Order: sequence, then structure tokens, then C-alpha cells
Amino acid sequence: MSRARPLAVFLVTLFVLGMIAGERLFAPSPNNHFSHLAQGWLDGRLSLEGDPPGYPKRHDDWGLVTTLTLRDGDELRALRCRTKACEERRRSERVELWWTEGGELRAFSRGEIAQRQRTWYVTFPPGPALLFLPGVAIWGLAFADVLLTALLAALIPALLVAFLDRERGTDDGRGREHLWVAAAWAFASPALFVGAHGSVWFTAQIAGALFLTLHVITGWNARRPLLSGLCLGLAVACRPTMALAFPFFAAEWWRSGHRLRTALAFAAPLALIGGALMLHNYARFGDVFEFGHRYLDIRWQERMQSIGQFSTAYLRRNLECMLWLAPQLSSGAPYLRWSIHGMGLLLASPWLLLLAAARRRFPQRAGLIVAALAVAIPPLLYHNSGQLQLSYRFALDYLPLLVILLAFGGGLARRRLFAALVIFAALLQLYGAWNFQRAPGDIFVHHFSWPFSQDDA
Repeated sequence: MSRARPLAVFLVTLFVLGMIAGERLFAPSPNNHFSHLAQGWLDGRLSLEGDPPGYPKRHDDWGLVTTLTLRDGDELRALRCRTKACEERRRSERVELWWTEGGELRAFSRGEIAQRQRTWYVTFPPGPALLFLPGVAIWGLAFADVLLTALLAALIPALLVAFLDRERGTDDGRGREHLWVAAAWAFASPALFVGAHGSVWFTAQIAGALFLTLHVITGWNARRPLLSGLCLGLAVACRPTMALAFPFFAAEWWRSGHRLRTALAFAAPLALIGGALMLHNYARFGDVFEFGHRYLDIRWQERMQSIGQFSTAYLRRNLECMLWLAPQLSSGAPYLRWSIHGMGLLLASPWLLLLAAARRRFPQRAGLIVAALAVAIPPLLYHNSGQLQLSYRFALDYLPLLVILLAFGGGLARRRLFAALVIFAALLQLYGAWNFQRAPGDIFVHHFSWPFSQDDA
């Protein structure tokens, strides 16, 4: 296997992402939450020093915990209840209603609360902040997280090419197929827009996808269980729902002889990382399973408290975001306008349709399918569509599994059709990503309810 091919893929991808990022490439993004989290660790803090950047006029996805000091001297950490029932009770009974850190709903009469103190947190899983630590230690909050995100994003197609070249070979045109796979991932999927923009949400998605790709590569035939468990653990530290990719390695372990030593080697780093995440959660929010999204100070708090962060009530609109949501045509430049909820994969990445032709049997097929389906379910039940996005970014949580399934399952047999679909999607994604970076007000329809009802937005 030639090392020049993956290196060339990495450099080309990085160049394109750098061109899209433009002058922002070497600057911190507007939402560099992971830099703040890393800086806090370096300073011995788990929260922000004060209010978040942009507060109170504009601040995105920071968590707010309020410490209430009561007249009798008791203290409790809480979140204001914002459901309609709480608002009605507040008006009728003249009380304040708060959710305590333990999940209990408490009512306080006027004057019962003597003091309130705000504490702000980064509410995202901390995995990417580990990658930020060296840069933040040197440059502080000026660390260029956009550049780091682009570097991580460029690694993924390079790793895919190296892996496919090794496992499938490059004879009979397979080498060209693998380059088209790299192009599909890098330029004809949500990874293009996400990889060029930095910011807390996008960096987490790219880092998670990178570690998931490494998990599959190292777990193939259960060859390197220790590394595979480490990579899955790091993926979970970026995107917790990626824990549901576990069936892939479980199938590989069983098929390769289900040896206890292999299972322990895989489980050890996974358990250590899981334990560290739980301790981090407990130290910040008093709950080993709470990463902090419950405390997001956002306009959707009422919906999250009334319906939940995950519910089948969100399924219809999320299916539309994932599959068929399309941009609007406009009479003037830039001629296409996207909803902030993005664009469905049937238009954004139509080459995925060739998964229907990926019917060839191979040992890892079942594990890849089960893992991809498992990881795909939580985002479809999530209260947020993934906005602000050019195409459905939550697909990156399982797209590495689908790409590998496509390659090994025979989905690349129709090479010309695959190439044509990749070119179409790449042109559309490049056009949208380029214009968004330079004129987001022109490219996006920012009304939260389009194309959904106001209740679904």
C-alpha cells in the first residue's frame, strides 16, 4: 500500500477546507466552548469564571446553574421551571418553581429565596477539549479551533483510503474507487460544511467521526482490541450516542473466537474513559449521566422540560431534516436559500442511495448495519434538528459505518453512477459552504419554524 495516496487525500482535503474557511482558518471560532473548557481545566475550574462571551445579548448553548440561598441558610443548585404548567402556577399562586439538581420540582414563596448566584458551564461532552489542551496552554482562548477542526476532518478521508487500500487492494480499479469514496466523504457529505467551520457543535461531530473511523479500522477482525476500545471511548467522549456503535466490535469479537483476553483488552480503556466522564459529570452537575444539556440557557427550555430532550414527538420533523428537506430557489444571488435546519441527505449526499446495491456478503456486514442503525436512532428522537447546518450533520455520527458498508458491500460496482452522484453533491455542498462562510444572511432562511410548524421548530 502506497502511503502517498492517503497523504495526498489529506492535503487536498485540508486545502479545500482551508479555502472555504478563508481568513477564519487561523482564528478562534465565535463558539469556541472547548477552548473555555480546556482553559478552565488548566486554571483548576470546572465552570466559567463569569458570564459567557456575548452575555446577555448573544450567547449560544451555555449551561446555567443557579445556586439559591434560602432565608433559613440552606443552599441548592437549580434550574428554573419553564413549562406552561409552572408558568400558570407561578401566576396563580405567586410562587417560583425550580428543578433542583436532583430533579425535584420545588416551589418557593416570594421572599423565601434570599440570594441567587449564576454559574455557567460548557454543557458538551469534554472529549474535544482534551485535543484543545496543548493549543490552549500555548495560545489561550485565541487558539485556532477552526484549523484544528479542519485538520481532524482531513484525516478521516485519508484514513478511509489507507484502510480500504489495505483491506480491498487497489487492483481492478479499486484504487480509483477508494479515491471516489474519499471525495464522497470530504466534499459530498455534511463533513464539508462541518469540517470548515470550527465551533463547539461541529468540532465535536468531526472528532467523534474521526474516532469512530479509527474504532472500526482497529477493530476490524478484532485485530487491535485495546486501540479499538480506546477509540470508541474517545468517540463517546465527543458524542455519547456513539456508544451504540458497540455491536460492531461485539460481532467482530464473537466471530474471531470470543476470547476473554480480547474482550478485556477492549473493555479496559472504554471503562476508564466512561468512568472519567461520569466523574466529570458528577463534579459539575451532581449526576454521573448529566453532561449539562438539561441546563442549556436557550429558547427551547420550555419544550425540553415539557416533552423531554428525546421523544417520538420530534421524529417526523427529524426524518424530514435527514432525508428530503430541500433548499428554496430564489430569483437573485445566491439563487439557493437553505433552511437553518439544513438539507436532506437524498439531495445532499445522493450517492448513499447506492447502499441499496451493497448486498454483497462479507463478515463485518451485520455488525456495521446494526451499529449504524443503533447510532442513527437517538438523533431522530432529539429535540434539535442539528441547526445551524447546510446538510444533516447528525449523519456524521454513523456515516463512517455506512461508507465502509458501501465499499465492502459492492455499492461501488456502478462506478460511473457513483462518481456522477458524488460530483453533483460536491458541487452543491461546495457552493453552499462557500456562500455561507461569506454571506450567511443570504444563504440561510433564519426563521426557526421554516419548514416546520412553530411548535416543531
